[in-house]
Amino acid sequence: MQQRVRISPSVVASLDAARALAAIYVVLHHVTGARGWHVGIGRVFVFGQEAVIAFFLLSGFVIFANERDRALAPGGYYRRRIQRIYPALIAAMLVSTAVAWDKGDLAARFSVSELFGTLAGLQDNFFKPGTIVYPYLDNDPLWSLSYELGFYLIFPLVLRAWHRYPRRTNHLVGAACCAAYVLYAVWPNHPALVAAYFMLWWCGGMAADAYLRGGSSVRDFVTPVGWLVSLCGVMAAVVAIVGHRGFSFYPMLPLRHLGVGLSMVLLASSAPGRAAARRCLPLARPAAWLASISYGLYVLHYPVLVDWPRAWSIPGLIGGALVLVALAWLSDHWLSRMMRQAWR
Repeated sequence: MQQRVRISPSVVASLDAARALAAIYVVLHHVTGARGWHVGIGRVFVFGQEAVIAFFLLSGFVIFANERDRALAPGGYYRRRIQRIYPALIAAMLVSTAVAWDKGDLAARFSVSELFGTLAGLQDNFFKPGTIVYPYLDNDPLWSLSYELGFYLIFPLVLRAWHRYPRRTNHLVGAACCAAYVLYAVWPNHPALVAAYFMLWWCGGMAADAYLRGGSSVRDFVTPVGWLVSLCGVMAAVVAIVGHRGFSFYPMLPLRHLGVGLSMVLLASSAPGRAAARRCLPLARPAAWLASISYGLYVLHYPVLVDWPRAWSIPGLIGGALVLVALAWLSDHWLSRMMRQAWR
């Protein structure tokens, strides 16, 4: 059996830094967009969707590295994932409800289907056909959680096959993701799209496997990357058949997502990417702290900084940012700890 290496402190610091920066970028993307600041220097914050794709890749890497053996016992794995996802999600939904009540439009905007659909991980935004429900009270960033929950659900099943037949499983995952997108193009439905996007998450996981085996480049996990290229080709063919309707809408949006994900994988596995990771070590402590509240920042910032009228002024925005950090810390640390203790 090939000996596995431990994740180095510099790589841990780079993962934390990437997660923190992605969360902060998404916050700035929505804040600047809502206030019409996507002009001049504000144009650098128009790529919020790409930051979410970075989250998918990071999630695949981190969860595979931490759960590659433990997730074979799915009961404990699913419990840990629920304890991670739901405290901040429920906090975000409660904050969205409070903000809508404060604005006086809760009755007009409340939807039972959005409430239970978001809790069940069925939500997505309106940019893609086949959406079941929109995120609860228009908290747009929550769209990605349905994908993340889908990835979590699939992972133990794929992992068990991968442990027995790694090469075949990589090919099976790639072929299944391509087939899922073809199905989505023929019959738009949310589960098929989530299944297709699993290729991104799995590439992150296989990058972690390559690293733990001592690999240092994309050649060490070339099979899943090759399937990611194939999936991009399938999506490009759908664009050619359906027609271009804008970069922010189907069918171009999925191709944009997967193409950016592929570029991120190639960059992170390159010599410049590895050099950048090594330079993150001095940032280890602040990066770790920001990463520890990054999920809370992601799910809570929209109702606090975008939807809440009290945060629309500059002083209100500053106060709202302080409230956001406090809520993110409470949800990511205190609420998560309470749920773990209650589950014992």
